[in-house]
Amino acid sequence: MNKESVGKNRIGGLPFSPGVKYGDLVFVSGQGPIGKDGKIITGDIKIQTRATLENFRDVLEAAGATMDDVVQTTVYLKDLADYQGMNEVYASFFSDPKPARATVKAELLFGMIVEIQGIAAIRRSR
Repeated sequence: MNKESVGKNRIGGLPFSPGVKYGDLVFVSGQGPIGKDGKIITGDIKIQTRATLENFRDVLEAAGATMDDVVQTTVYLKDLADYQGMNEVYASFFSDPKPARATVKAELLFGMIVEIQGIAAIRRSR
């Protein structure tokens, strides 16, 4: 099997792929609220979570996957007080059963308050 870089790196010059497809698996690097212009989308946790998950979805789609294929995510929050607002938006992006998930507090780059990474398993029959 070959591994393939997928998705568009919105912040140039960083040494990683937005996602890597390996067989039927897609590994999505940490995505944040970064606009098409490469700048951070400012706003509260709901605005940043929505933008982050839209970027996450873009990487999946570039690999031929959907949000329904996601089996695991890790959510990084700058402030755990934002958990409820993040969770509200997060839940709207995934159908049941929701992916397995860990949520951790972390110092994030570029002024982001949320970052999300994950793994998807592309289903052969839809």
